[in-house]
Amino acid sequence: MIPTTSPRVNGGAVNTLRSTRATRRLRVVAARVLPRPLKRFLKRRISSLRAAETRQTRAGGSAPSHIPADHARQVHSHYYIGQAMTGPDAPRVVLDLGCGDGASAELFRKWQPDVHWIGVDIEQSDAARAIGCESVALYDGVNLPFPDNSLPLIYTNQVFEHVRYPEPLLREIQRVLTPGGVFIGSTSQLEPYHSRSLWGGYTLYGWRTLCTDVGLVLEEARPSIDAIALITRQYEGALPHHNLWWQGSPLNAEIDAWAERTGADVATTNARKLQFCGQFAFRVRKPAAGGPPVRSGPPRPASSRMARARRRAGNALVRVGLRLARHMSAAPR
Repeated sequence: MIPTTSPRVNGGAVNTLRSTRATRRLRVVAARVLPRPLKRFLKRRISSLRAAETRQTRAGGSAPSHIPADHARQVHSHYYIGQAMTGPDAPRVVLDLGCGDGASAELFRKWQPDVHWIGVDIEQSDAARAIGCESVALYDGVNLPFPDNSLPLIYTNQVFEHVRYPEPLLREIQRVLTPGGVFIGSTSQLEPYHSRSLWGGYTLYGWRTLCTDVGLVLEEARPSIDAIALITRQYEGALPHHNLWWQGSPLNAEIDAWAERTGADVATTNARKLQFCGQFAFRVRKPAAGGPPVRSGPPRPASSRMARARRRAGNALVRVGLRLARHMSAAPR
Protein backbone atom coordinates (compact mmCIF):
# COMPACT_ATOMS: atom_id res chain seq x y z
CA MET A 1 0.00 0.00 0.00
CA ILE A 2 1.36 3.38 -0.98
CA PRO A 3 1.31 5.93 1.86
CA THR A 4 -0.74 9.04 1.17
CA THR A 5 1.42 11.25 3.38
CA SER A 6 5.10 11.91 3.00
CA PRO A 7 7.36 10.25 5.57
CA ARG A 8 8.60 12.38 8.46
CA VAL A 9 12.11 13.71 7.92
CA ASN A 10 14.27 14.60 10.92
CA GLY A 11 15.80 18.05 11.36
CA GLY A 12 19.29 16.98 10.39
CA ALA A 13 18.15 15.59 7.06
CA VAL A 14 16.16 18.75 6.34
CA ASN A 15 19.20 20.92 7.07
CA THR A 16 21.38 18.75 4.85
CA LEU A 17 18.82 18.96 2.02
CA ARG A 18 18.63 22.74 2.34
CA SER A 19 22.42 23.03 2.36
CA THR A 20 22.67 20.89 -0.77
CA ARG A 21 20.08 23.01 -2.60
CA ALA A 22 21.80 26.23 -1.54
CA THR A 23 25.15 24.91 -2.78
CA ARG A 24 23.57 23.93 -6.11
CA ARG A 25 22.03 27.40 -6.53
CA LEU A 26 25.36 29.04 -5.68
CA ARG A 27 27.13 26.99 -8.36
CA VAL A 28 24.53 27.90 -10.97
CA VAL A 29 24.72 31.60 -10.17
CA ALA A 30 28.53 31.54 -10.03
CA ALA A 31 28.62 29.88 -13.45
CA ARG A 32 26.56 32.76 -14.84
CA VAL A 33 28.31 35.64 -13.07
CA LEU A 34 32.02 34.82 -12.75
CA PRO A 35 34.35 35.59 -15.68
CA ARG A 36 35.56 32.51 -17.56
CA PRO A 37 39.29 32.93 -16.67
CA LEU A 38 38.40 33.17 -12.98
CA LYS A 39 36.24 30.04 -13.20
CA ARG A 40 39.11 28.11 -14.82
CA PHE A 41 41.51 29.28 -12.09
CA LEU A 42 39.13 28.31 -9.28
CA LYS A 43 38.53 24.89 -10.81
CA ARG A 44 42.27 24.17 -11.02
CA ARG A 45 42.90 25.53 -7.52
CA ILE A 46 40.13 23.52 -5.86
CA SER A 47 41.26 20.35 -7.60
CA SER A 48 44.84 20.80 -6.43
CA LEU A 49 43.73 21.48 -2.84
CA ARG A 50 41.58 18.36 -2.81
CA ALA A 51 44.46 16.28 -4.18
CA ALA A 52 46.82 17.61 -1.50
CA GLU A 53 44.27 16.86 1.21
CA THR A 54 43.86 13.32 -0.09
CA ARG A 55 47.62 12.74 -0.10
CA GLN A 56 47.92 14.00 3.48
CA THR A 57 45.05 11.80 4.64
CA ARG A 58 46.56 8.71 3.01
CA ALA A 59 49.96 9.44 4.49
CA GLY A 60 48.43 9.65 7.92
CA GLY A 61 50.40 12.77 8.77
CA SER A 62 53.51 12.96 10.94
CA ALA A 63 54.60 14.91 14.01
CA PRO A 64 56.52 18.13 13.28
CA SER A 65 60.28 17.79 13.66
CA HIS A 66 60.36 19.98 16.79
CA ILE A 67 58.01 17.65 18.73
CA PRO A 68 60.25 15.27 20.74
CA ALA A 69 59.73 11.52 20.57
CA ASP A 70 62.10 10.40 23.35
CA HIS A 71 60.00 11.27 26.43
CA ALA A 72 56.93 13.34 27.33
CA ARG A 73 57.88 14.58 30.79
CA GLN A 74 57.00 18.08 31.94
CA VAL A 75 60.20 20.13 31.98
CA HIS A 76 61.49 23.55 33.00
CA SER A 77 63.96 25.75 31.14
CA HIS A 78 66.61 24.31 33.50
CA TYR A 79 66.26 21.06 31.52
CA TYR A 80 68.13 22.59 28.60
CA ILE A 81 70.85 24.05 30.84
CA GLY A 82 71.75 20.56 32.01
CA GLN A 83 71.56 19.23 28.47
CA ALA A 84 73.84 21.95 27.08
CA MET A 85 76.42 21.95 29.88
CA THR A 86 76.90 18.19 29.98
CA GLY A 87 77.47 17.75 26.27
CA PRO A 88 80.88 17.25 24.64
CA ASP A 89 80.82 20.80 23.25
CA ALA A 90 79.68 22.53 26.44
CA PRO A 91 80.18 26.30 26.04
CA ARG A 92 82.75 28.21 28.07
CA VAL A 93 80.74 31.45 27.91
CA VAL A 94 76.97 31.80 28.43
CA LEU A 95 74.59 34.76 28.40
CA ASP A 96 71.42 35.04 30.48
CA LEU A 97 69.04 37.34 28.62
CA GLY A 98 66.74 39.00 31.14
CA CYS A 99 68.95 37.83 33.98
CA GLY A 100 67.08 39.55 36.83
CA ASP A 101 68.95 38.85 40.07
CA GLY A 102 71.41 36.50 38.36
CA ALA A 103 70.11 33.27 39.88
CA SER A 104 70.94 31.26 36.76
CA ALA A 105 74.69 31.72 37.30
CA GLU A 106 74.67 28.98 39.95
CA LEU A 107 72.58 26.72 37.73
CA PHE A 108 75.24 26.87 35.01
CA ARG A 109 78.11 26.45 37.48
CA LYS A 110 76.45 23.39 38.93
CA TRP A 111 77.40 21.66 35.67
CA GLN A 112 80.47 23.69 34.68
CA PRO A 113 82.15 25.43 37.66
CA ASP A 114 84.49 27.53 35.54
CA VAL A 115 81.93 28.74 33.00
CA HIS A 116 81.98 32.48 32.33
CA TRP A 117 78.44 33.72 33.02
CA ILE A 118 77.24 37.06 31.64
CA GLY A 119 73.92 38.63 32.54
CA VAL A 120 72.06 41.21 30.51
CA ASP A 121 68.85 43.03 31.38
CA ILE A 122 67.04 46.24 30.58
CA GLU A 123 68.37 49.50 31.96
CA GLN A 124 65.39 49.83 34.33
CA SER A 125 66.15 46.52 36.11
CA ASP A 126 67.04 47.25 39.72
CA ALA A 127 67.65 43.53 40.33
CA ALA A 128 70.31 43.39 37.61
CA ARG A 129 71.95 46.59 38.84
CA ALA A 130 72.25 45.09 42.32
CA ILE A 131 74.21 42.02 41.17
CA GLY A 132 77.75 41.94 42.51
CA CYS A 133 80.80 39.85 41.54
CA GLU A 134 79.32 38.93 38.13
CA SER A 135 79.57 40.30 34.61
CA VAL A 136 76.37 42.23 33.92
CA ALA A 137 75.45 44.46 31.00
CA LEU A 138 72.43 46.70 30.60
CA TYR A 139 70.68 47.36 27.28
CA ASP A 140 67.68 49.15 25.74
CA GLY A 141 65.51 46.04 25.30
CA VAL A 142 66.46 45.43 21.66
CA ASN A 143 70.10 46.10 20.81
CA LEU A 144 72.39 43.61 22.55
CA PRO A 145 75.81 45.15 23.40
CA PHE A 146 77.86 42.22 22.05
CA PRO A 147 79.81 41.61 18.82
CA ASP A 148 78.53 39.51 15.92
CA ASN A 149 79.01 35.73 16.21
CA SER A 150 80.44 36.02 19.73
CA LEU A 151 78.26 33.89 22.05
CA PRO A 152 77.80 30.10 21.84
CA LEU A 153 74.79 29.96 24.19
CA ILE A 154 72.03 32.38 25.17
CA TYR A 155 69.56 31.45 27.89
CA THR A 156 66.27 33.09 28.82
CA ASN A 157 63.70 32.08 31.43
CA GLN A 158 60.15 33.42 31.04
CA VAL A 159 61.24 36.73 29.54
CA PHE A 160 59.79 37.01 26.04
CA GLU A 161 56.20 37.50 27.18
CA HIS A 162 57.52 40.79 28.65
CA VAL A 163 59.53 41.86 25.56
CA ARG A 164 58.07 44.86 23.77
CA TYR A 165 59.72 44.12 20.40
CA PRO A 166 60.20 40.33 20.17
CA GLU A 167 61.18 40.03 16.51
CA PRO A 168 63.91 42.70 16.56
CA LEU A 169 65.32 41.13 19.72
CA LEU A 170 65.34 37.70 18.09
CA ARG A 171 67.27 39.25 15.19
CA GLU A 172 69.85 40.48 17.69
CA ILE A 173 70.06 37.00 19.22
CA GLN A 174 70.68 35.58 15.76
CA ARG A 175 73.38 38.20 15.17
CA VAL A 176 75.40 37.59 18.33
CA LEU A 177 75.14 33.78 18.39
CA THR A 178 78.06 31.91 16.94
CA PRO A 179 77.25 29.71 13.92
CA GLY A 180 75.85 26.52 15.44
CA GLY A 181 75.16 28.31 18.74
CA VAL A 182 71.99 27.65 20.73
CA PHE A 183 69.27 29.79 22.25
CA ILE A 184 67.53 27.91 25.08
CA GLY A 185 64.91 28.73 27.66
CA SER A 186 61.16 28.98 28.10
CA THR A 187 58.28 31.36 27.47
CA SER A 188 54.53 31.57 27.99
CA GLN A 189 51.83 30.21 25.73
CA LEU A 190 48.57 30.34 27.72
CA GLU A 191 49.31 32.29 30.88
CA PRO A 192 47.19 35.03 32.47
CA TYR A 193 48.63 38.46 33.11
CA HIS A 194 51.57 38.49 35.50
CA SER A 195 54.37 40.90 36.34
CA ARG A 196 53.77 43.39 33.53
CA SER A 197 53.58 40.77 30.80
CA LEU A 198 52.78 42.35 27.44
CA TRP A 199 51.57 39.21 25.70
CA GLY A 200 49.35 36.35 26.88
CA GLY A 201 51.97 34.10 25.34
CA TYR A 202 53.16 32.71 22.02
CA THR A 203 51.59 29.81 20.21
CA LEU A 204 54.17 27.23 19.27
CA TYR A 205 53.47 27.94 15.61
CA GLY A 206 53.95 31.68 16.19
CA TRP A 207 57.21 31.14 18.08
CA ARG A 208 58.58 28.93 15.32
CA THR A 209 57.54 31.51 12.72
CA LEU A 210 59.32 34.32 14.57
CA CYS A 211 62.48 32.23 14.86
CA THR A 212 62.39 31.15 11.22
CA ASP A 213 61.89 34.70 9.99
CA VAL A 214 65.14 35.84 11.62
CA GLY A 215 67.21 32.85 10.45
CA LEU A 216 66.96 30.63 13.53
CA VAL A 217 65.69 27.05 13.69
CA LEU A 218 63.36 25.76 16.40
CA GLU A 219 64.88 22.34 17.04
CA GLU A 220 62.78 21.24 19.98
CA ALA A 221 59.90 22.35 22.22
CA ARG A 222 58.77 20.57 25.37
CA PRO A 223 55.74 21.11 27.62
CA SER A 224 56.07 22.87 30.93
CA ILE A 225 53.32 23.54 33.47
CA ASP A 226 49.81 23.34 31.97
CA ALA A 227 47.58 26.36 31.37
CA ILE A 228 44.78 25.31 33.71
CA ALA A 229 47.26 25.00 36.58
CA LEU A 230 48.59 28.51 35.92
CA ILE A 231 45.08 29.97 35.74
CA THR A 232 44.10 28.21 38.97
CA ARG A 233 47.29 29.38 40.67
CA GLN A 234 46.66 32.98 39.59
CA TYR A 235 42.99 32.85 40.60
CA GLU A 236 43.53 31.25 44.02
CA GLY A 237 46.58 33.32 44.91
CA ALA A 238 49.56 30.93 44.62
CA LEU A 239 48.79 28.60 47.50
CA PRO A 240 51.62 26.43 48.93
CA HIS A 241 50.44 23.21 47.28
CA HIS A 242 50.53 24.91 43.88
CA ASN A 243 54.35 24.78 44.01
CA LEU A 244 54.17 21.04 43.36
CA TRP A 245 52.70 21.76 39.94
CA TRP A 246 56.03 23.07 38.65
CA GLN A 247 57.24 19.46 38.73
CA GLY A 248 54.02 17.85 37.52
CA SER A 249 50.77 19.71 36.89
CA PRO A 250 47.29 18.12 36.95
CA LEU A 251 46.40 18.34 33.25
CA ASN A 252 49.78 16.94 32.22
CA ALA A 253 49.18 14.01 34.59
CA GLU A 254 45.75 13.50 33.04
CA ILE A 255 47.28 13.48 29.55
CA ASP A 256 49.82 10.89 30.69
CA ALA A 257 46.92 8.72 31.89
CA TRP A 258 45.15 9.24 28.57
CA ALA A 259 48.28 8.19 26.67
CA GLU A 260 48.63 5.03 28.75
CA ARG A 261 44.96 4.21 28.30
CA THR A 262 44.90 4.78 24.54
CA GLY A 263 48.43 3.65 23.67
CA ALA A 264 49.40 7.05 22.25
CA ASP A 265 53.08 7.36 21.35
CA VAL A 266 55.47 9.85 22.92
CA ALA A 267 55.30 12.41 20.10
CA THR A 268 51.50 12.44 20.20
CA THR A 269 51.56 12.82 23.99
CA ASN A 270 53.98 15.73 23.74
CA ALA A 271 51.86 17.38 21.05
CA ARG A 272 48.77 17.12 23.26
CA LYS A 273 50.58 18.60 26.25
CA LEU A 274 52.04 21.41 24.14
CA GLN A 275 48.56 22.24 22.87
CA PHE A 276 47.36 23.02 26.40
CA CYS A 277 50.55 24.10 28.18
CA GLY A 278 50.80 27.45 29.92
CA GLN A 279 54.56 27.59 29.32
CA PHE A 280 56.91 25.66 27.05
CA ALA A 281 60.66 25.15 27.02
CA PHE A 282 62.63 25.31 23.78
CA ARG A 283 65.95 24.82 22.06
CA VAL A 284 66.63 27.07 19.08
CA ARG A 285 69.80 26.97 16.99
CA LYS A 286 71.60 29.32 14.65
CA PRO A 287 72.57 27.14 11.70
CA ALA A 288 76.27 26.75 11.03
CA ALA A 289 75.48 27.18 7.33
CA GLY A 290 72.54 26.95 4.99
CA GLY A 291 69.88 28.10 7.44
CA PRO A 292 66.39 29.29 6.56
CA PRO A 293 66.17 32.46 4.46
CA VAL A 294 65.99 35.56 6.64
CA ARG A 295 62.90 37.69 6.08
CA SER A 296 63.91 41.32 5.77
CA GLY A 297 60.93 42.60 7.75
CA PRO A 298 57.26 43.41 7.28
CA PRO A 299 56.04 43.67 3.66
CA ARG A 300 56.94 47.05 2.25
CA PRO A 301 54.48 49.27 0.38
CA ALA A 302 54.25 48.29 -3.26
CA SER A 303 55.14 50.64 -6.12
CA SER A 304 52.41 52.97 -7.27
CA ARG A 305 51.80 50.88 -10.40
CA MET A 306 51.48 47.69 -8.41
CA ALA A 307 49.28 49.39 -5.83
CA ARG A 308 46.93 50.62 -8.57
CA ALA A 309 46.78 47.15 -10.11
CA ARG A 310 45.91 45.61 -6.74
CA ARG A 311 43.20 48.20 -6.14
CA ARG A 312 41.71 47.47 -9.56
CA ALA A 313 41.72 43.74 -8.81
CA GLY A 314 40.11 44.38 -5.43
CA ASN A 315 37.43 46.57 -7.01
CA ALA A 316 36.69 43.85 -9.58
CA LEU A 317 36.28 41.25 -6.86
CA VAL A 318 33.91 43.53 -4.94
CA ARG A 319 31.78 44.10 -8.07
CA VAL A 320 31.65 40.37 -8.76
CA GLY A 321 30.64 39.72 -5.15
CA LEU A 322 27.84 42.29 -5.35
CA ARG A 323 26.54 40.82 -8.61
CA LEU A 324 26.65 37.35 -7.11
CA ALA A 325 24.74 38.53 -4.03
CA ARG A 326 22.04 40.18 -6.21
CA HIS A 327 21.60 37.03 -8.27
CA MET A 328 21.37 34.91 -5.15
CA SER A 329 18.71 37.15 -3.62
CA ALA A 330 16.70 37.13 -6.85
CA ALA A 331 16.97 33.37 -7.42
CA PRO A 332 13.83 31.33 -6.57
CA ARG A 333 14.06 29.53 -3.28
